[in-house]
Amino acid sequence: MDDDFPILPPESIRNILKRLPVKSLMRFQCVCRGWRTLFKTESFIADHLDHSNHQNPCLLMKDFDINEDFSNMHCLDSKMQVWEFQNPLLLSYVKQGKILGSSNGLFCVQIDKPDGSPHFLLVCNPAIREVRLVPETNIRKDHWNHLVGFGFSPIINDYKIVIAYSSFDHANVSIVKVYSLSSGSWKEEKKFRLNDTGGGVSSSGVTVNGVMFWWGYKTVGEVDGKNLIVSFDLAVEVFTVTPTPQLHEHVDFTVYEEKLAILSSIQDSTHSLIDLWVMEEGVGASGEIWVWTKKYSIDIYPRFLSPRTIWRNEIVGYSLGERESTVVFLNLTTKKTWKFAIGKFACKEWIFNYAESLVPVGGMKSSTIFL
Repeated sequence: MDDDFPILPPESIRNILKRLPVKSLMRFQCVCRGWRTLFKTESFIADHLDHSNHQNPCLLMKDFDINEDFSNMHCLDSKMQVWEFQNPLLLSYVKQGKILGSSNGLFCVQIDKPDGSPHFLLVCNPAIREVRLVPETNIRKDHWNHLVGFGFSPIINDYKIVIAYSSFDHANVSIVKVYSLSSGSWKEEKKFRLNDTGGGVSSSGVTVNGVMFWWGYKTVGEVDGKNLIVSFDLAVEVFTVTPTPQLHEHVDFTVYEEKLAILSSIQDSTHSLIDLWVMEEGVGASGEIWVWTKKYSIDIYPRFLSPRTIWRNEIVGYSLGERESTVVFLNLTTKKTWKFAIGKFACKEWIFNYAESLVPVGGMKSSTIFL
């Protein structure tokens, strides 16, 4: 009789491990040196992230809060189970701040100081409890209007923070600063004037396939409209101005099938109309070719959906006029809606996709700086 225990091939062990939550992998680092080394390799981190994004996508939501602190954050997982984001972002003591962007399990967080002095930025991965303090940019925010973006470029395999400071008349972007997570430093880019917008840019944006996108404003008479998109390529660090399709009153950026998309909606007393536009093609500033496709146009009766993002082939928003914290889902295939109550508070102010990851930020463990 053979008393030897069967041993799985390394490929099978790796395939099992990449399916486990980050919390389990952190505990399993003590099993053996080989596993501890494996969990830090780029290939395993990428495989685990890919599985998390496609098999275990989550929605991270925060209740409306005037103080913008990091309490009352909830996560809805792929099994439709809600769990509270414990000690969110390792910054439970922070009373003023906001999430500027999320990418591959990392967050870029702006912390506002109580005395009104310039804010500072953090990049953190709450799953592995790593935090990096971003150096100050030496430009006071009260001297400029600015937009901020955070995202990942697969071409250069780097995460970047982009801050574009514009003059108060919104007529141009005067200074652009870029922080690289791999280098750990800021660099100032050449000045870029947004002549084509005529009205500047807003601070809300999204990053898709290594390109950041913000809304651009163009003034027509005395009316401002969101009918341009300003983009910044993280790899080559070049701005581009892009026209948009004909949109409704309310718009939000989202991602659909790994492409930039726009949720455009309008409501009246009886129903909501929601359009989903997808950018199918784009070429640089020297010869723009922009192809927008309207994938869906859906009427909803009665009106109650304010769309914010797309998650698992469903448009996600929140109820209008609901007292409870109710999230609304609109299935793109069946066109049916359903509600999901989360928490006891008002509507969710932040709703965005989130996937746990092992991606390091190159900083310190939370216990070394937040005690």
